[in-house]
Amino acid sequence: MKQLYCKHLLLITGLSMLLPLSACMKVVSQQGNVLKPEKVSQIREQDSRYEVESLIGTPVLKDDLHPNRAIYMEQYDNPKTGEKFQRRVEILYNESGRVKSIRRFGFDNKDGATE
Repeated sequence: MKQLYCKHLLLITGLSMLLPLSACMKVVSQQGNVLKPEKVSQIREQDSRYEVESLIGTPVLKDDLHPNRAIYMEQYDNPKTGEKFQRRVEILYNESGRVKSIRRFGFDNKDGATE
């Protein structure tokens, strides 16, 4: 009985010593779509809705009043610098479900996207 008590006490002590270390871990907080610049730059006018969603997924925001508009948003924190980033892609489709216009926000010009 005394051995069992000592093992439990040792386990609890060890876990309580490790608990403060878990607060030192930095976790990337990602919200919304994952917008990879190389995939976003592949979207062209006249692409179908299916082609767009195959490339970058389902939009995070859909407007029932404007069914031809899709909004993709990504928000994340850089754990190394503490900076917060936000990127957005707005796509307007024509009546046939083809891309009519694309607006990109928060992307560098070097990766083929515009601000």
